Order: sequence, then structure tokens, then C-alpha cells
Amino acid sequence: MHMRKPLALFCVSALTSFLALQATDLFGQVATPEKKSDRNDFIRLTRDNANEPVALQTAIRSYKPREGFNSLRVDLIGAVHVGDKEYYELLNKRFEDYDVVLYELVAPKGTVIPKGGGAKKRSSNPISMLQGMTKDMLNLASQMEEVDYTKSNFVHADMSPTEMTDAMKKRGDTPMTVAMSAMAEMMRQSNLKQQQAEALPGNELAANPLSLLFDKQRDTKMKLMMAEQFADLGTDAMGSTINKLLVEDRNAAAMKVFQKELAKGHKRIGIFYGAAHLPDFEDRLEQEFDLVRDKTDWLSAWDLKKPSKNEGKEDDALDRLLNTLLNPRVQ
Repeated sequence: MHMRKPLALFCVSALTSFLALQATDLFGQVATPEKKSDRNDFIRLTRDNANEPVALQTAIRSYKPREGFNSLRVDLIGAVHVGDKEYYELLNKRFEDYDVVLYELVAPKGTVIPKGGGAKKRSSNPISMLQGMTKDMLNLASQMEEVDYTKSNFVHADMSPTEMTDAMKKRGDTPMTVAMSAMAEMMRQSNLKQQQAEALPGNELAANPLSLLFDKQRDTKMKLMMAEQFADLGTDAMGSTINKLLVEDRNAAAMKVFQKELAKGHKRIGIFYGAAHLPDFEDRLEQEFDLVRDKTDWLSAWDLKKPSKNEGKEDDALDRLLNTLLNPRVQ
């Protein structure tokens, strides 16, 4: 225990700091620069009559031709990359209704995601490790493990790592300039978030996030903390450089695939991407294809009322953290 506790404390400190920065596409969320429409309403936090959080929800928004002259329907399907197992089970059922489902994955062309996401493969990739830590700490399931990407109607619609590197170079960026740009925005947003959190009465977590590790309700409290952050994403947390690379470039690549599938005569098309990508997709559907909003369904990705199966187990959080670090998996 003497060796495990200091290491776990360090890990949870790094994890909570990382999550508070909202700095990656870890949960399908990258805060985007404000647009004139500012319609980033593809994810929401629902509350009960007592104003207590009930669920973190993502949207499935349908679009139809403005003139209504054909039966084309396009759905933007918001995703968070860790969620309740039941959430992904429901998504898998919904995916059966589409002629084709375009999905995100920065990977070489031809990459096939095995059923279960290849969960047994090991990886020292820091993002994969953080995803694993987050999934374990929040007691949630992984999108890559739960979504069945082997279905015949699933089509990869994203950039390869090489294409992302090329796009970065064309704008005169290097990994160093991108990292510096991201770091500056992360620090600014983190400072603002910290100031806001510390100003709230009774918010001990802001002053001492490590207290979560020894709280008997840590899983529920951490989920609530993260859900609040997702529902209140800033409009410029990442800055234009990262937004261009992680959202706009990839969305442009996805729309090229969309055009190809549309040309094949498909009438029921789903675009399954992280929720932060969807406002940009919506603009493209409206401006380039003259589609308009039709209806919106909401799915609960995180049930914030259901108690965690690990509530009350003091040392379990340490064990889960260390197990993830020592046995990292691809998420």
C-alpha cells in the first residue's frame, strides 16, 4: 500500500488535471471556436425538478431536403467515447436502420476495427492510457469496445495519420507549434475554470481534486463533475489551430465520403462522430446540400442517478488506476 498510494495519487492528479483542461477528443468533445450560429447543442445535461443532474445526453438530429422532393434523410449521431454500456447497446440497434453509417477513426485506410475493439491489445500510447484510466475511474464502457464496427453498413470516413500530418504542414504548422498553441489555450481555459469552480460555495473538489480518490461516492461525483463540464463547454478552449486540425479537416474528409455514398443512391445515412464535430457538419449539410433540421432524439450516455457498483470501496480506485497503468489497453 505504501508504494501504491503515492503512485495512484500522482495518477489521479494527472488525470483530473487532464480532464479539466478538456484538451482532447477523449470524449468526442473538442470545444470549437464560436460561429455566427453558435449551435453547439448536440450534448446536454438534464436535471430533475430539484435541479439535480439526471443524465448526460447526446443528440441524434435528422435532416431532410429543404424542398422535400425526395426521401433522403441524414442523421448526425453525437457520440461520447466513454459511456454507459446500455447507451452503446441502444446505438447499435439504431445503426441497423441506416443504409450506411459513416464513422470517425484517425487510422490508415483499410483499417478494420474488430468486434470488441481489440480490447486485449496492449498500448503505451498516452491518450489510450488516459482513456483507459477515465473509463475505469468513472466505471463506464468504451465506445471502441461496445460499438460493433464490423457491420456491413459501416464505412470509415476520416483522415489517416499521414493525411493529418500533411494538412498540418500545409498550414505551416509542426507538432511543436500545434502543441504550443494547444498548451496556451489549455492553460488559459484551465485557469478560468479553476477560478469559476473555486468561487462556488462548498466546492471542496476544486481546491482538492485528490479528495475524490478517498470519497466513498467518488465515481458518482467525478461523473457529475465531468458532465457539468461537457454541458458547459467553452467556445474557444482549444483555439483555431487545434479546431482546424481535429474538427474541420476531418469533417471535410468525412464529407467527401458522404458525397460518394450519396452518389450510390443511399437514402438513409448516419454520420457517427464526436458531438463537437456536429455543428460544423450541420453547417456543411445546410450550405452544401441544402438540407434542413427535421427532428431530434436524445439518448442518455451517462445515467447520473444510478449508483456506481464500486461505491464505498475505498481502495478499489487505487487498484483500478494502477491496473490501467501497468496493463494499458487500446481504447
